[in-house]
Amino acid sequence: MIEEVLRYISANEIRWVDLQFHDVIGRMHQITLNSSHLTEDKFLEGVRAADLSKVFGEGEQKDIYLLPDPETMARIPWEPASIRLMCDVVAGTEKERFLKDPRYVAERMETNLKAAGVSKTLVGSEVECYIFDTVTSDKLQRPRGAGVLMDSREAVWGPHPYSNEKSGAFVATPKDGLYSARNQIGETLEQQFGVFVTAHKHGPSPTAHQSFEISEKRIKYAGDDLSTLKFITKNIANAVNAYATFMPYPIEGEKGSGLSISVSMWKNEGNVFAEGEKLSQKALYFVGGLLEHAPALSLFCLPTPNSYKRLAAINIKAEWSREDSGALVYVPHAKEEKMRITYRGADPSVNPYLAYSAVVAAGFDGIKKKISPDKKKKVKLPKNLFEAAEALESDIKFLKGVMPPELLADYIDAKLKEHKQSLLAVSAWELHKYFDI
Repeated sequence: MIEEVLRYISANEIRWVDLQFHDVIGRMHQITLNSSHLTEDKFLEGVRAADLSKVFGEGEQKDIYLLPDPETMARIPWEPASIRLMCDVVAGTEKERFLKDPRYVAERMETNLKAAGVSKTLVGSEVECYIFDTVTSDKLQRPRGAGVLMDSREAVWGPHPYSNEKSGAFVATPKDGLYSARNQIGETLEQQFGVFVTAHKHGPSPTAHQSFEISEKRIKYAGDDLSTLKFITKNIANAVNAYATFMPYPIEGEKGSGLSISVSMWKNEGNVFAEGEKLSQKALYFVGGLLEHAPALSLFCLPTPNSYKRLAAINIKAEWSREDSGALVYVPHAKEEKMRITYRGADPSVNPYLAYSAVVAAGFDGIKKKISPDKKKKVKLPKNLFEAAEALESDIKFLKGVMPPELLADYIDAKLKEHKQSLLAVSAWELHKYFDI
């Protein structure tokens, strides 16, 4: 694979190589390397990036290196001579894996599963987002009560004659005003990045809501795919002066954007979750694990204060079902090779490497402990980040050996700070409601 990357660079006159990596929260970062400096040694020993303490915290004094993953090479379509490579992060003279690298969490989860006899674990996603025609944000004067103005050709408050009034679910063109944009996003993802969009549609919310289904891959590369979808969608929108957001709940009164995480486990080419068209006992235990650990999962799957506004808007049914796709855990009827278990208690603000790993770890803990979903009372999900952090801290054992304590400590601390900041923020609703009280 390394040789293939180097040959591609030479044959296509690639000048710049974007090395992409992620912080604990899941934000993408990158440095750009002149292609003449990308040698075989750089794939094996890493590219030194000196100031990563600004990304991972001031306590990180060791030199940090980026190890390009040759399987993630992709041409950047809007740049004439650039490619991207996702990177693993290593640290120090020993070049040990950096414990706060989210991709490493996914690797650890996969290693644990293989040690337990699971041949492969695949994760697929259905991802929702919004694409607005214009967004104007007064960020500098926030204490004045200023906010954000968003406009869309589909907005009921706008002048466009094809606005959607109540629901956007399955609407067709011309009311589906961004059909062509989704086609372009899907084609770019498949042709340039190897990310396969198996289906797309207008989202269930009326205003410029988009939905993409991504084909399944191993946990780490499924995380790469979601990160890449966000990267591509934002950049393609930006190219035409539009704005894409994966914020869970940007429009009051709508359903917001969700993330459905589908999991299958395989052993010797057989689906662990299936016995013909019936659910296997291990599948039921996996469901039991998801319900058991759902409150703790929320810190990874519903990771922003805004996530809980969406949760309040959709009133998710905290149970499991084979018939109701609105349940927290949904297991649609399917033949053996298609049997999947879907966790619907997530949104696209997640760090996908952590969220996917945590969901798989929770389900697998159910298999190990033989947790029956039928014996579970109805799950009570947290109502904010503080409750989610409390739930995780009281139920953290299922993540042992998957998430390093150093990463968990930083992640929980960051989320508690977000919660406190959200409590201090004054919203437009509060000003409208209470200014003349």
